[in-house]
Amino acid sequence: MGTSSTNDKISGAEIHFAPMQGFTDMAYYSAFSKHFAGVGYYYTPFFCVDDRLERTFFAGSDLVLEKLVWQILPKDIDEMKVLTHFVLRQGGSMLNINLGCPYPMVTRRGRGAALIGNPEMVMSMVDYVRNYTPLTVSIKTRLGLSRDDEVFPLLEAVAGESCTQVIVHARTATQLYKGNVNTTRFLECRLRFPEVDFVYNGDIVDKESSLNFTNLFQKQHKWMIGRGLLCDPFLADRITDNSDCLSELKRKDILQNFVFDLIEGIVSTSNDTGHALNRVKNQFIYLANAFPEPKKITRMVRHSKSADELKSELWGLF
Repeated sequence: MGTSSTNDKISGAEIHFAPMQGFTDMAYYSAFSKHFAGVGYYYTPFFCVDDRLERTFFAGSDLVLEKLVWQILPKDIDEMKVLTHFVLRQGGSMLNINLGCPYPMVTRRGRGAALIGNPEMVMSMVDYVRNYTPLTVSIKTRLGLSRDDEVFPLLEAVAGESCTQVIVHARTATQLYKGNVNTTRFLECRLRFPEVDFVYNGDIVDKESSLNFTNLFQKQHKWMIGRGLLCDPFLADRITDNSDCLSELKRKDILQNFVFDLIEGIVSTSNDTGHALNRVKNQFIYLANAFPEPKKITRMVRHSKSADELKSELWGLF
């Protein structure tokens, strides 16, 4: 793939924030949306019928609900109905069906990527949402469970029929997150199904990689990013509006306010101080990379005894 100047912005890019279990929770999205621009849609980590569904995912959050997409993980039409009405009770307007979760503990139960090979079941779920609810519906999928051509019967079923969007992570489920993304297969998906509104997902980790994919996938404007945004919260704005032009002092100020709001949000939504500290430390698995010396931050976080202690130490850095 060719490269472009890192000062270029991607005209018309629409960024979807991929859901990450244990990271993109209410506290994270609330703090992120307050301090960073460039993200068009935020996706909740998936809900399934095994969850305590009456918990309110965004209680107390100031995140704009119009940008929130509720992701669910059903295995059949009965679970689909339960999860759809849960989303309606929460005031949701957009629904995403997860056909992409690759982990065996999920696929062995007939959920996630296991449904790629069952287009009829997927269509029954999509049709239920369209026929009986006001929700818009999209799907997130892999190229297949074990083969990278398994997605084609699924796309044939949904093309021009029911889904507003299809998000494709360009790997098979058995790859998990290893190996290269299959850009050739994604291009074939677009060529064979031009009527489908595709969102590309996979290995967009910085501005350079986003420009490379943009050059490769001509006229592709919609992108889903997960780990890249967790490591660099400025990434969406870098891609869409050149936040590279911000002064170092301004960037540091934004990052400081975000981190402190994130910690406060986690503390205020945790059961106890130990639970809060564990959640904060978990965030820095990726967030440490936003700092000039990630290893130093990782050591500092690891040895912190409380969220307040960590805030004090971080204050010294800023």
